[in-house]
Amino acid sequence: MDPNKYDHQTIDPKWQRYWETNKTFEAKNKGKKKYILDMFPYPSGDGLHVGHPRGYVASDIVAKYYQMKGFDVMHPVGFDAFGLPAENAAIKKGVHPAENTANNVVRFSEQLKSIGLGYDWSRVINTSDPEYYKWTQWLFLKLLENDLAYQKEAYVNWCPNDKTVLANEQVVGGCCERCGTEVVQQKRKQWFFRITAFTEDLIKDLDLVDFPEGTKEIQKNWIGKSEGADITFKVKDSDEEITVYTTRLDTLFGATYMVLAPEYENLDKFITDQQKATVEGYIKEASKKTELDRLADTKDKTGVFTGKYAINPANGEEIPIWVADYVLGSYGYGAVMAVPAHDERDFEFAKKFDLPIRKVVSGGELPYVGEGDLVNSEEFDGESSNTAFVAITKKVDGKITTKYRLRDWLVSRQRYWGAPIPVFYDKDDNPIPIEEKDLPVVLPTDVEFRPSGESPLETSKDFSEIPEKYIKKGAVRREFDTLDTFVCSSWYFLRYTDPNNDKEFAKKDKINYWMPIDLYVGGAEHSTGHLIFARFITKALQKFGYFEFSEPFAKLRHPGMVLGENNEKMSKSRGNVINPDDVIAGFGADALRMYEMFMGPFDQFIPWSTAGIEGVRKFLDRSYRVIRDNHKNEADEDQDLKEKFYDLVVKITKDTENMDFNTAVSAFMVFVNAAIEKEKVSSFWVEDFVKILAPYAPHLAEELWQDILAKKTSIWEESWPEAKKYKVEGRIITVVVQEAGKKRGEVNVKEGASQQDVVDLVDDDPKLEKLLEYKNRIYIQDRIINFY
Repeated sequence: MDPNKYDHQTIDPKWQRYWETNKTFEAKNKGKKKYILDMFPYPSGDGLHVGHPRGYVASDIVAKYYQMKGFDVMHPVGFDAFGLPAENAAIKKGVHPAENTANNVVRFSEQLKSIGLGYDWSRVINTSDPEYYKWTQWLFLKLLENDLAYQKEAYVNWCPNDKTVLANEQVVGGCCERCGTEVVQQKRKQWFFRITAFTEDLIKDLDLVDFPEGTKEIQKNWIGKSEGADITFKVKDSDEEITVYTTRLDTLFGATYMVLAPEYENLDKFITDQQKATVEGYIKEASKKTELDRLADTKDKTGVFTGKYAINPANGEEIPIWVADYVLGSYGYGAVMAVPAHDERDFEFAKKFDLPIRKVVSGGELPYVGEGDLVNSEEFDGESSNTAFVAITKKVDGKITTKYRLRDWLVSRQRYWGAPIPVFYDKDDNPIPIEEKDLPVVLPTDVEFRPSGESPLETSKDFSEIPEKYIKKGAVRREFDTLDTFVCSSWYFLRYTDPNNDKEFAKKDKINYWMPIDLYVGGAEHSTGHLIFARFITKALQKFGYFEFSEPFAKLRHPGMVLGENNEKMSKSRGNVINPDDVIAGFGADALRMYEMFMGPFDQFIPWSTAGIEGVRKFLDRSYRVIRDNHKNEADEDQDLKEKFYDLVVKITKDTENMDFNTAVSAFMVFVNAAIEKEKVSSFWVEDFVKILAPYAPHLAEELWQDILAKKTSIWEESWPEAKKYKVEGRIITVVVQEAGKKRGEVNVKEGASQQDVVDLVDDDPKLEKLLEYKNRIYIQDRIINFY
């Protein structure tokens, strides 16, 4: 081994064993707490690639930092082990999902430990463990008991290849996100969670949390709150009526036709005998499209006339009733009043089928979707849209109401590898909940788990048998569907607070001690799936009285994706996947950790660079050498280096808390280079340097601390250093001088100078003194003064 380089192949595993043996990173359950959490890994593949650890390393740095700041830190880990990807991976390999998942969990655990992640492994959970999913099933029963779980027939996204129902979040571009097969619509009786019971809370409580603003907006748009009115149209020559919801009742006089969704309830009542065959043929074709396809912004609108007419309640005009798939049965009432002059989709449809287009709001070119004064609206001509909305609603006996785009969460899955739904059924198909004392309902092993379109659990003879006590309750069959894996991940963070409790999902005092999570790190792609589901379950359990907080995640941050060196997303098919095992073998775990933090701002997409990690490794070797070779030097404190070290401690402290890791690593590099350039390096800063380096490069730091500096205890028993002891009194710093926000010059002052001190120096500078003519000024001490 080169003596100028530290031996990571020996050092890394040595300290990993030491931390595991000494339980260095286990939470203590006392004192000031910090709960730091990653979205737990999904062990469906053969292991991690270098993109996965970016978020894990970031949260690990923050967790280790707060541990050194004296907090009781919980940083647990587990495995989101159920679900379709894990099942498909097992099928592909020809092994049982339980065996394949168990092997993957071992593999993932080894990789996570090899990176030096300070997880509390005493709290590890696995969602496919019966001792875990017992409480997932308990959660289902609690929701059922409180009318937040229910069954209904509904059109669902069906993957013909995987032969299972998919949630809307699992359909990408009209295809199954996992296998790429085109998704079709099927009507099935399914279990749902009533997430819509919390729509308003899910919106307003976003003000309580520190989430990226983009994520908040995504969730608000997904929930889709809108203010509008319900209005009823009578059907000509019939006792039938059609109720619609609209946010633009001010445009009612411009409604020239109506549209019903293909899945509109009792649609037959609105079709003439002559049009019946045509409409049925259209509905069959529409069933092949997903909702995303139907909502897509395309001019190729399709539809058919039902043969019947509705009466516009504003003017008595007869308007034709159409069926078209650009209207969804799940939004509003599955019916719309079409105003082509003021709606883009209605406009394209009307143009295609030569339907009337009547302008009723003054404004720009058609279709004009803005507000304005009404025209062609009889007594309401000249009124503004807002005023007319209320007046027209009153005239036609409408009802002001609020609607949401969010729909209830479909949780039934016709797959094997998931938590069985704990329900029997009687002869009338009414559910009979399984009693809590009989949980868990264990997943059977005598199953043909390959996809068939029905739940594989039906093939289990043992599972199909009904215990005598439930026969007495009227049970004639079992529920064979399993729960969506998102149910497992909707509450897992609560289980970490008390992971070995076999009496309840977690003790209330432990939940209230640790929750809410102080920092949650995971992908932005979960904004409309897991993150909303977890918020819903938290609010439901709060309502049931299990704790008082309403939001699970106080602070959320998203890691940017690590791309391949070709600047494309890493994938086997592109041949650009980089295995972290290879990186660790070649450069060491600390080089991997620091490079992933250094490569760019944490939330940005950044391509991997082998040259970049080589540079980080050289920095670590320089750090090792400068401390090894100079830690015993007794030279007097170097004032210049002392100033630089003060700045470094301030910078690393601030950047770690703000998760500005790339600039923190850069600051480390600048300081080490400055130290090396000194003719004789004084060692006053060495111990505290190792301390602030530790969260970023824990293996090297522990080696330097215990081996080079000969300390008797672990670096993790040390406190984070205070910068103030390195502060040099009276040092000169530069303050930027601005005019209305634009830089005009600089002045050099003593650190801590007052605003007047800076103003006096500006007055002494001929190039800047004219700025004193401005009456207003803002001074940020030691940084900027702005005249305006």
